[in-house]
Amino acid sequence: MRVLLFCLACMLGSLAHAERATERHAPAQLQVAHALLEHARAAEALEEIERAGWLAWQARFDAWLAWRMTESEHLRAEAVQVSRDASHFMTRLAAPR
Repeated sequence: MRVLLFCLACMLGSLAHAERATERHAPAQLQVAHALLEHARAAEALEEIERAGWLAWQARFDAWLAWRMTESEHLRAEAVQVSRDASHFMTRLAAPR
């Protein structure tokens, strides 16, 4: 029984450490989302609509990943904003021209 409790304690410690590891990468993931959204806007300016849509989708996904990676209210709020901006961008792209 002691061995089982020891193993369980080690696993829980590993999980807590893993959460901190992803937490520190959340700002970089959010920067990727910002960059992808800017690339999407540039692709739209070049009339590469399909590419712009894909880049905006990827930006939204990366913003979601960043939101999941952190507990920081500030980073989460920024991730939500990037996600909303990307969603609005995709909706605008899908509108008839």
